[in-house]
Amino acid sequence: MKKEDLEPALYAEPQIPIFLCFKALLLAFCYNKFMQNTRLQNLKLAEKGAWISIGAYIVLSILQLAIANMVGSASLRANGFNNVTDILGNIALLIGLRMARIPADNDHVYGHWKIESIASLISSFIMALVGFEVLREVITSLLTKEQTRVEPIGAVIGIFSAIVMICVYFYNHRLGKSVNSPALLAASKDNLSDAVTSIGTSVAIIASSFHWPIVDRLAAIVICGFIFKTAFDIFRDSAFSLSDGFDDTLLEQYKLAIEKIDKIKAVKLLRGRTYGANVFLDVVVEMSPDMSVSESHNATEEIEKLLREQFDVYDTDVHVEPCALPEESRLANVSLLLLSMEEKLLTGNGSDLKAKEFIEINEFGEAHPEVTISKSGILHYQARQISARTFIISYETDSAIVSSVWRRYGTWKCIHRQITRIQKSE
Repeated sequence: MKKEDLEPALYAEPQIPIFLCFKALLLAFCYNKFMQNTRLQNLKLAEKGAWISIGAYIVLSILQLAIANMVGSASLRANGFNNVTDILGNIALLIGLRMARIPADNDHVYGHWKIESIASLISSFIMALVGFEVLREVITSLLTKEQTRVEPIGAVIGIFSAIVMICVYFYNHRLGKSVNSPALLAASKDNLSDAVTSIGTSVAIIASSFHWPIVDRLAAIVICGFIFKTAFDIFRDSAFSLSDGFDDTLLEQYKLAIEKIDKIKAVKLLRGRTYGANVFLDVVVEMSPDMSVSESHNATEEIEKLLREQFDVYDTDVHVEPCALPEESRLANVSLLLLSMEEKLLTGNGSDLKAKEFIEINEFGEAHPEVTISKSGILHYQARQISARTFIISYETDSAIVSSVWRRYGTWKCIHRQITRIQKSE
């Protein structure tokens, strides 16, 4: 085998046609546009949930506050004010969803997605302020021992409110899941909380109608607790997102998926942050230093595709670092290592040592010749280094002269073998 015959296989980098590069760039551009348009469409759909919540809260708050003033129910009044806070919170949510659709500019290169989280944060403050006001009124009535006759009609209003809010909850929760809107999912939690507090209001009013007015006051305090808890939950989730917090369990899922890719030796660093419903990842992976630039680039694209299709990650930034080579790859006795691997391959026990592109021919270019090791083993063994990761070894057996090309892909693999039979004289 001549060295010139091996030059294309050993030294040439894969040549990528220009039209394929252009096609890849065009597909990436089209996909990013598609993803962005999809996110914007999701924000528009999320607005429907906000409008439905606002409409339901306006009707219920007017109805509950009017009836509460008529029948003198503190718990029903507290529930009415709770719905008023929800109106303000959903208006803030609606404004945030609208502003989040503003395209990226020079000052906001990642877009305005985080405004959705800011809107949720503002709504939590509004809920907390109104909750404090309702609590103040209830405590004042308890200290002054104000007695008000509570009419059972308030219980009917409470049950009606609970039914309405449960329906709104299911609609918003399903819509929030489908469009992946954290703000709308937070609003749906508030809807469910309102349904529970409305049922508690009805129970308190029924108890008060049996001359236990203290139950109505206590129920109002419990409802205030629900207001504070919901406000805190929304504040916590919004602050977590705005401070670039990220779920560790998701990072672990991403890491396990990336490490299954053949060319990836290890995931050295993985960081995530969210912009609204969009996930942005920074990934640092270790690959073999023997890989070419194009091979490493293809691996990074495979990572991006995996995270996009399997986990719906909006944007991934991948950085490649060289991994440490095995100890035997840094020793002077690589030729001895290759000798033992060649013997293992010839005895039929080293199928895992063949590269995917492995080719075996005879002196006439025919594929799959047979060769066996003589009793004396491999004779006249020689190893010649062609490049940092390529060796040519040659040797003889009783029946043939063999030349093999070994290349390191992190580990050594045989990519080519030529077997020339020895013509024995009779």
